[in-house]
Amino acid sequence: MTVYVYLWFDIEDYVTRESDGLVLTALEILRKYRIPVTCKVVAEKARALLANGRNDVIEAISECDVGYHLNTHSRHPTPYEYMINENVIEGAADFYTREKGGLELVKRTFKTNPSCFGHPGKEWAPHYYPALKRMGIPVYLDETAIFNVGNTPYWYCGVLNLNSGTENFILFDRTFEDPEGIIKVEARFKRMHDDMKGSGGLVSILFHLHTTINKKFWDDVNFGKGKNRSPKEYVRPPPQPAYVTERAWKDFDEFMRYLSSFEDVRFITARDAETMYKRADAVEVHPGELRALAEGSRRRIDCVLYEGNSFSPAQAFYAVAKALKEYRESGNIPPRLRIKEPLGPMEWSESKIDAGTRIPKEQLLAACARAVDFINARGYMPASLRLSRGVWVAPADFLSTAGSCLSKLLRTGVMPARVPFVKGKFLATRHVDEEGFRMACKWNVLPPRFSAPRILEQIKLQTWTLVPAGPPMAPRAHHA
Repeated sequence: MTVYVYLWFDIEDYVTRESDGLVLTALEILRKYRIPVTCKVVAEKARALLANGRNDVIEAISECDVGYHLNTHSRHPTPYEYMINENVIEGAADFYTREKGGLELVKRTFKTNPSCFGHPGKEWAPHYYPALKRMGIPVYLDETAIFNVGNTPYWYCGVLNLNSGTENFILFDRTFEDPEGIIKVEARFKRMHDDMKGSGGLVSILFHLHTTINKKFWDDVNFGKGKNRSPKEYVRPPPQPAYVTERAWKDFDEFMRYLSSFEDVRFITARDAETMYKRADAVEVHPGELRALAEGSRRRIDCVLYEGNSFSPAQAFYAVAKALKEYRESGNIPPRLRIKEPLGPMEWSESKIDAGTRIPKEQLLAACARAVDFINARGYMPASLRLSRGVWVAPADFLSTAGSCLSKLLRTGVMPARVPFVKGKFLATRHVDEEGFRMACKWNVLPPRFSAPRILEQIKLQTWTLVPAGPPMAPRAHHA
């Protein structure tokens, strides 16, 4: 089995002019070993390269897989600061408005549509995703401690994620400050590789090139603790000693040589991942799949796997509601049902219904019709569903109740006059690490004691869209 390695550079330091040419040194090493790389570029860094006349650097990056890494990265307000009280739809619109100019600059400068996007610092959030789809960016490439799906790629809000490898992630930054660092990083990769031997997997490797010459991050010293500096006030981070910089490039060369020595290792980019993992926004489900979605939603709500196809809880919600809507309108369920995947709800809610209640059939069917119409009009799930005056049901409970009803209807051909209310247990939020989120809010660039419970809430709500990425197809070959 193949172990796929994706190497990525965040090219972002627009403060330190000496950092401009670092990518040339890195790419010279990569060419020796025929290793591709994804370069996520901050628009302000592109402006600096243009202003400094570094066409050589621009041309070199243009030959790589290019990703987008925000307009000004850490300048305040950062995304967490302006999204702090916004839901996903509001945050996506805000993000798009603030970032469309930077994205267009990166497109023009490097003459390509970026393959991927990644957040600044530790600020991962679901608000980016609807905007990324609008921007035509197919892959989310970064790393977070907030969210993990078995250290493998996944789909979230309809976007492919190379995000949160966690156990299979190597940060090369500053490893070279330790004379024994290269031994340790190679040993770490060997452990990962051996764990994947026989089953395959992916390893993520990030290198902020400016750490070869800077002891501290450029944004820590210029935008730390929630404060901005004007360009005239920018401060160069403390420099690395010359011997550390020399060791950094020697170690990087050795690490790339070491990775290349494994016969079962194959290097990919974010652009490759887009072709390796395919998933349609809308699909047709046949009766077997519809039964699986109904059965799989009766009590425990999570991703549903059926004959090699995976469905998110949001797809299950839409499929069950649409099937019962069709039944209400025609008395039949079509042999093939076209479904889409909405975003999750924008708010949490709790059911206002007594346990043991039996819901009149027409109330449930009418609520299914309203749910489908709501999703078709707005693109996201309703936060709650009204059955009758004063009787509201949370989405998880509604899906379990409707799923149980649909399951019986598909088995027997008969729908009872009154449907038992079923309490659903929504499981997908188990992938969210609340401590990881609290640590993200302590990123040095954010103001002291920063807190954003609304963002954490939105992260959990959008786990309705979560589905693991399937086995990868072989990527195209890279040539030197």
